[in-house]
This record gives sequence, C-alpha cells and structure tokens, in this order.
Amino acid sequence: MAGFKSFAEVAEVEIESGLTGIVGPNGCGKSNVVEGLRWVMGESSARQMRGGEMDDVIFAGTDQRPARNLAEITLKLDNSKRRAPAEFNNDDELEITRKIERGKGSSYYVNAKPARARDVQLLFADTATGARSSGIVSQGRIGAIVGAKPVDRRALLEEAANIRGLHARRHEAELRLRAAETNLERLDDVIAGLIEQRDSLKKQARQAARYRSVADRIRQAEAQLLFARWTSAQNDLAGAEADLNQAKLLVASRTSEAATIATTRSELAAQLPPLRNAEAARAAEYQRLAIGHDELDREEARLKEALHQLDAQQAQINADINRENGLREDAKIAIEALTSETETLQQQIDDAAPRREAARTGLEAARAHANTAEVALADASALLRSAATSRNGLTTRLNDLLARRQKATQSLADLSLDALGAQTKVSSAGLVEAEANFANAQKALEKVEATLGDAQTLADTTKADERETEAQITRIQAEIDALEYLLADNGENQDTPIVDQLSVKDDMETALAAYLADELTAPADTGTHSYWRDGMAHSDLTPPEGTLPLADFVSGSNALNSALAGVGVVEDEATAESIQSSLRPGQAVTTKSGHLWRWDGFVRHANQNDRSAERIRQRRRLETLQTDAIKLGKDAEAMAEKTASAQQALDTNRAAVQHARQASIASEQSFGEARRRAESDALKLSAGKERATELAANLDTLIADIKVCETQLAELGDETMLADQETSCRNMAEQARQTLNQAMQADTRLEEILRTADERLTSSSTEQTAWQRRLDGAASRVAELETRFENGKQEQQRLEQMPADIEKRRLEMGDRLEAANTARQEASDLLIKAETQLGEVETAQRIAEGALGEARESQIRAEGAQERGKALLHDIKDRIHEKLDCTPDQIAEIANVESADALPPVATLDDKVQRLLRERDNIGPVNLRAEVEMEEVASRIANMEAESEDLLAAIAKLRAAISQLNREGRERLLASFAEVNGHFKELFKKLFGGGTAELQLTEADDPLEAGLEIMASPPGKRLQSLSLLSGGEQALTALAIIFAVFLTNPAPICVLDEVDAPLDDSNVARFCDLLRDIVGKTETRFLVITHHRMTMARMDRLFGITMEQRGLSKLVSVDLQAAERMRDTAVA
Repeated sequence: MAGFKSFAEVAEVEIESGLTGIVGPNGCGKSNVVEGLRWVMGESSARQMRGGEMDDVIFAGTDQRPARNLAEITLKLDNSKRRAPAEFNNDDELEITRKIERGKGSSYYVNAKPARARDVQLLFADTATGARSSGIVSQGRIGAIVGAKPVDRRALLEEAANIRGLHARRHEAELRLRAAETNLERLDDVIAGLIEQRDSLKKQARQAARYRSVADRIRQAEAQLLFARWTSAQNDLAGAEADLNQAKLLVASRTSEAATIATTRSELAAQLPPLRNAEAARAAEYQRLAIGHDELDREEARLKEALHQLDAQQAQINADINRENGLREDAKIAIEALTSETETLQQQIDDAAPRREAARTGLEAARAHANTAEVALADASALLRSAATSRNGLTTRLNDLLARRQKATQSLADLSLDALGAQTKVSSAGLVEAEANFANAQKALEKVEATLGDAQTLADTTKADERETEAQITRIQAEIDALEYLLADNGENQDTPIVDQLSVKDDMETALAAYLADELTAPADTGTHSYWRDGMAHSDLTPPEGTLPLADFVSGSNALNSALAGVGVVEDEATAESIQSSLRPGQAVTTKSGHLWRWDGFVRHANQNDRSAERIRQRRRLETLQTDAIKLGKDAEAMAEKTASAQQALDTNRAAVQHARQASIASEQSFGEARRRAESDALKLSAGKERATELAANLDTLIADIKVCETQLAELGDETMLADQETSCRNMAEQARQTLNQAMQADTRLEEILRTADERLTSSSTEQTAWQRRLDGAASRVAELETRFENGKQEQQRLEQMPADIEKRRLEMGDRLEAANTARQEASDLLIKAETQLGEVETAQRIAEGALGEARESQIRAEGAQERGKALLHDIKDRIHEKLDCTPDQIAEIANVESADALPPVATLDDKVQRLLRERDNIGPVNLRAEVEMEEVASRIANMEAESEDLLAAIAKLRAAISQLNREGRERLLASFAEVNGHFKELFKKLFGGGTAELQLTEADDPLEAGLEIMASPPGKRLQSLSLLSGGEQALTALAIIFAVFLTNPAPICVLDEVDAPLDDSNVARFCDLLRDIVGKTETRFLVITHHRMTMARMDRLFGITMEQRGLSKLVSVDLQAAERMRDTAVA
C-alpha cells in the first residue's frame, strides 16, 4: 500500500501460511492495514472507512510531510489452483489494484487491466471473502454478532454455504427482471399509443387528399394572377423608360444654358479681387494717416503731463534736502549723550564686582547648613511616617476583616436552604406532571395522524377515480367532436342527406350502401337538384325468395320503403350468383360485405364505394358515444361530490392534526420548561449547600485573622517622642532655609545690577555706532539730491521747446489725410459697380440652376418609376419562383392560357385566389405526410410487437434463472447449516472446556429468509440467552461460530482485529490453540492484530507498526520461526 491513510510511503505485508501478527501501540495505524484490505476488496462506504468521504483515505499530510493526491493498494493472490472466475482464471497469480485520486474517484485493475468494482466484489464473494465478509473480524464485530438479530446472523450461514456470490447474481437477475417488466409495460403503452396514432393518421390521410385537390386549383389560380400581373408590370416598365428618355434630353439642354451663365459669372468674379485690393490699400493708407494725426494729439497731452510732474519733483527734492540737514544735527547731539552715558556705566561695574564676590561666599555657607538640616528632618519624618503607616495599615485591615466577618455571617443567614429544598420538591413534582402531559399529547397526535393517513388515502383514491372518469369523458368527447366534424355539412348542400336520418341494424350499412350508393347523400322530400320524395305509393315488389328483406334492417325514414322493397340479403356470394338469374325486374340481392347483384345483370363487388356505409356507422357510433357521455357525466358528478366529501374530511383531519401537533409542541415546551426549572432549582440547592460550606470555612479564617491583627496593634509603641524630634528638626531646617534665601536674594540683586549695567553698556555702544552711520548717510543723500535738482531743471527747459514742433507736424498731417480720403472714395465706387454686375449674373445663374434642378428631378422621378417597374418585375418573378417554382416564360403553360388578354381583370383573379385560400383554410390543419407517417407507424408497431415477444421470452428466462438460483441457494444453505452446527458444537466445547451449544433456524419457512439463533450453555450453567453471558463468554461464543463457518467453507484469509481483548490468559491460550488447530486443518492464512503477549508469542511471524513521526506509520517485520531456528542453532 502507498498513500493510504497514515502509510505515506510504500509498505508491504506478506500474509504467508500460518499465523501472521501485527502489533504496535494504540493509534499507530494497525487498523489501517485491515481497512486497506477491505478497501481493495471493494468497500464502497466512506463511513465504513471511518471517513466522511472516500477521499479521506488518502494520506492527508503532517506538520513535516505534505499531503498526497493518490492512494493505491495492490493485493496479490495465488491462483495456481485456478479457483478464480473464468475471465480472470488464465493466470497463476492475480494482482487486484485499487487506486483513488483526490477529487476523481476510484479505479480497479486486475492484472493491470481496468475492471469494474462489481467484478472485483464478485471475485472475492465467490471465494468466501470480501470487504464485509465474516472473515474480516474488526474490533466491534464480536459484539455485533452477539447482539445481532437472528435474521442478520444469516449472513454467516450464507458465507458458509458460499452463496454470497449467488445472492449477488440473483439480485442482479431480479434487477434485470424488474427492468424487463418495466420495459414491457412501457412498450405495451407505446404500442397502444401508436395504434391510436395510426387510426388518427388514416383520417388525416383522407383530409390530406382533399387538401391537395384544393391546392392544385389554388396553384392554377395563382399562376393566372401572377401571369396577369407580370404582363401589366412589363407594360408599365416600357412607359417608364420612354418618360426617362425625354427627361434626359431636357436635362442636357438646361445644363448647357447654366454652363454659359456660369462662364460669365467667372469672368466678372475674376475682376473683383484687384478692385478689392486697391480699395483696401487706399483705406489702409487713410487709416494710417488718421492714426498718426490722433497720435500727435496724444503726444501733446503727454508733454503737458511731463512738465507738471517735473515741477512737483523739483519741489520734493528741495523738501528732502531740508529734512536731511535736520537729521544731521540730531545725530551729532545723540552721539555726545551716548559717550557720557558709557563712561558712567563703566564706573558702576567697577564698584559692584567686590561686593558680588563677598555675597557668593556667604551663599555657599548658608546652602551647606540648610542641606544638613534637611537631611536630619528627612530622617525624623521617615521614622514617624513608618510608625504611622504600620498603625494605619493594621487598623484598616482590622476594619476590613470585621466587615467581611459581618458580610459572611449575613450571607450565611440569607442562603435559606430550607426554602430552596422545598422549591426543588415542587419543581420535581411539576416535571413529573409535565412529562405525563407530553406523553398524552404525543399519543393523541399519533392517533389523529393515523386518522389523517386514512383520510389522505381515501382522498387520493377518489381523486384518482375522478381523474380517470374525466379522462374517459375527454376521450369520448374528442371522438364525438371528431364524428360531428366528419358528419357536419360542408356548406355545399344546405339540405340534410337522408343517410343522416337512417338507423341500420345488424351491420347492414355496407349492404345498404352497396345498393343505393351515392343516392344516400340526397335529402328527403326537399332539394335543389335531387332528393327523395316521401309519401310515394309502395310497389308490389318483394325480396327474392330465400333472402332477408333489407328494408327490415333500415328505419328512420319512409322515403326508402319503395326503393328497398325488392332488395334481399344473402349469406354468401355463391347463393347470390345462383339466384340472380331468377330475379324479377326491380329486385336485387346484396351481402353484408357489400356485393350487389341486380335483376338486369349488373354486378358490383365490395369496396367500390362505401362512404355512405361508413357515414351510417359513424352516426350510430356517435349516438352510442353521446349516451355513454351522458352516463359518464352523471358518474363524474357523483365522483366530484365524493371527492369533495373526502377532501372536506381530509381538511378536517389536517386541522385536527395541526391542533394536536400544536398541543404536543406546547406540552413539549411545558415539559422542557419544567425540566429546566427542576434542573435550575436542583442546581440552586446544590450551589447553596456548597456556598454554605464555603462561607463557614471563610468565617473561621476571618476570626483567626482578626485576632492576629489585634495582637500586632497592641505591640506597636507610643509615637510622641518621634513627633517631638521631628518638630525640632523641622524648626532648624526652616531657619537654615530663611538664611539661605536671604543670601540668595543679595547675590541675585548684585548679579542683576551687573547684568543691567553690562547690557546698557553694550546697547549704548551699538546706538552710538548707528547714529554715526545716520550722520554719514545724511551727508551723502544731500549731495545726491542737489545733483537730481540740477538735472530736473535742464529737462524742464527741453520740454518747454517741444509744443511748437508738434503744431507744425499737425498741419502737414491734415493735408495728407484729406488727399488719402479722396483716393479711398474713388476706389470704393469702382468696387461697388463691379459687385452689382456680378450680383445680376448670379441671379440669372440661380434661375438657370433651378430650371436644371427641376429637369433633373423629373429625370430622377422617371428613373424611380423605371426602378420600381424593374423591382416589381423582380418581385413578381421571385413570387412566381416561390409560389410555382418556375420562370415567367413557363407560367402561361401552368395558368393554361395563351395570352394575358384572355384573362379576367387582376381584381377578379385575386378574389378567386382569396376564395380558394379561404376554402383551404376552412379545411383546417392538414398533415400532408399522413400516408408516409401511417406506414412508418405501422412499421414501428410491427417492430415493437417483435420486441415485446423478445422481452416476454427474456422475462421467462430470468424467472427460471432466479428460481434455479433460489433452489440452489436453499440446498446449499441447508447443507451448510448442518455442517456449521456440528463444527460450532465441537468448537464451543473446546473453547469452554465443556458445555453445550447449538444453532437453530427461526422466523421463516424459507431457509433463504430464516434467522440464525444461537443457544449456548457454558459448563455449569443452564441453556440461556447470549445476552446473559459475560463479556468473555460472549466473545468465545462468537469466535466459535466464526471459526465454525471457516471450517465449513475455509476462506483464503482471515483477519482478527484485537478479538482477544476481552479474554483472560487461560481463554487466550485456548483461542491460540484453536487458531493453530484451524491452520493445520485448512489453508486459511490468519492475520491477527493483538496487544496480548501470549498471542504475540504464538504467531509464526510478526509485523510491527510504529509512528516515528506523528501521523506517519512505518512497518517492520520479524520472522519468529526463523528466530527460533537461529536460537536453537546458537545453543547447539
């Protein structure tokens, strides 16, 4: 095996002759070997493999090993004695392999060839083994045999008789038998349906013949209509082509006129661009001069603005010079003041430095004294706090313990165990009552459900009967409708044929039709062309001697009495032939089959014309069906009433069931609530008792803790002395802090004086430098302003000279502007004249183009008419091909005319076609393949009848085979029962060391359906049921019957999975002796899984299964016989 469950790697187990053991700790995978055997033998249930689905048998992986996607097991069998089934019996060795791939299912192979699972299962079943045979005894199989019903134990006898394979084949034969019977029923239903279909197709074939006749007339009428339309369309097309030619000539003429006008327009249009360019150039020159004139005005305004700004700038420069001179004087005064302040500050710094050094020395001495006092205060405070903390802690703990003691005492008093006990008794009583109510509600529900089942059965039965009656009414009504349609007047004759008034007895319809033929379709007493006149005097004619009067069989109308007076009916043709020569004028002889012999020598045989006879039979059938329909209608009404009553009873019972179910649910809920209440009260009582015990123990602990705490408080001393010492140290520390603060303040004041003086000295130096820079900057700015004032004065003089120059340029620009305007006006007049001429030519061109467009539209309309004529011809040609499957040249022949002139108008022809189409439509849906389909149905009926005969033969063979298998199974079962019973008695005595036991067939007269009862009496005990035996006795009894089956029909392999677990050492010894005895008597190979040391010691070889890695099994082996031989050799 490989990849199966915990065996990730390939593992081989050789099950040789004798006893092979498998040992190993729990959970190492021993049982996986057994399940592997069952799996390769064809086990199909994943549950039997201890899995949810069959893919679970594939190795699923561990923390260190990945999962596999494929599992495979191969079982090698020795077939040297040729005991395998015929299809596998050609090889000395068989290899049965089963593979499973995750998500793809299992596949089987026998000697590397694919095989079915069923073939593999039958292979093992024929050899008294298999996935679920008694030869594979799993851990729970012993108990299952003991606790099984007698019917379930019969499988042991079936294996002993080796009829498990026989059962499988019988089951397969029964399945085939049921399938064949089902197929036969379906085939009969199909044949019946086909016969009905064949009868329907006969009627459809007659209707199709009438349809074809109308269709031929429609074809000729449509050919005449299409021929007339084709001729008319050809004439219309010729007229459209003549109109098109005239339109083309008109278009050519007007195209020439439009071209001449277009040439003139082009010449005028070519003269316009030079004129437009000249006019644009002169307009541009005039515009340029006008802009220059305006620019002189703007330049004069800018000059005036510049003079004004220059005056303001000069005034501002004078003001700036005066301001800068004032700043120079202020800077000189500030520099002198800052120099005096710097000298004063330097003197203050020199005086304060010695006093700062003295203050620092006093500050360090005060700081040292304060630190010493603070240390002494901290020590004293720590001692005082420690004593106070201990006292406060003990006091707090004592108060807490006292409060907890009081709370525990109160909780113990609040438990009320007596009340809880009383409440528990009340809820228990309520539970008993609720349980009884629930049981009563369940019984009531079962009762009404049984009543509902009966009502449902009755309702279903009545509904089925009603549906069957309705189906019969539907079938009869359909046949009535069909007969009424066939017998209805087709509109050609407004009078009722006399045949519809007749009633004919004793199947004489054919005889009557043979004599009167088509005269039966004439009406009685009235009619336009032909009819039967009533009240005519009866003739003296009588039927020929030796014949039956035909008139005696006909009733319903007196108009035929004279016609039928001389007609007689004979039995056969020979009689009629013999008496024809003796017939008198007016006499005739006919037969039931429809032959006719008249007095004048006329003879007509049957099947010449039987439509009237068929109509009479249809009329009689219609009357019968109408009577049946009335009777079935009454039955249907009674059925409907019965169904309604049954449905009402069903609804009533459903309501009762619903009410009972709701009552059951309510009682179940009450029962559940009572059970929860009782369980809750019991839990509360139990919890109360546990809580009381816990509180009492806690109370004792609290009392002991209180005593300890009070003792510790008493041992603490007085804290007054520690408090006085702490106060003295605190006063000394306070005085030291005050001295230190005074020294620090003096030092701070001197430091502030020095810092302020130093900062002011630095600031004074900075300000002095800044005022010097201002003084220097003011002098340079005064010089710059004086230079700017002189430059502005020179610019003012230059601007005052420019207005005279601007006035001179303005006068020159005015003369040039007037000349340019005159030239521009002349060019504009020439351009307007040329554009006017061009507009007139364009108007003429538009008129010519309009006329040309109208001519072209006429041409287009003529072309459209031509195209429509061609399209109409093409459409008519397509319709001719579609309707008649011919060309227009051939349609005259189909229409049976020489020319279209001989035809009536198209409207008349169209009305004729429509009338014929309505006549065809009145016929209704027609199956034109009815005759072909009728032949096909007849052929299918013949084939299916042959298949039905084959199925009947196969069913007979299968029933005979099943009977043979049952007979053979009974014989084998009875024979094996006696043998198994003998072996069981012998093995029971051997395993128990005495006692008696036997097997009995029970519960059925047929051995194949009988159960197997086990009667066992161990030594010293009376014969009793297996359930009264001890576990070890039950195990030994089950082993005895299993081994009895083996001795009767030895299997090639027996697997025992820890069957010795419930046995003591002495019974294990007997069990091992029995195994050794069976090995000597049979060829069975045993595979024993065990934990018992004695069983291990009696094995011929051992396989050990270990799990070095979690979830991964490994197989090792030891040959004990070889080990014993090695030991004996070493000793020798």
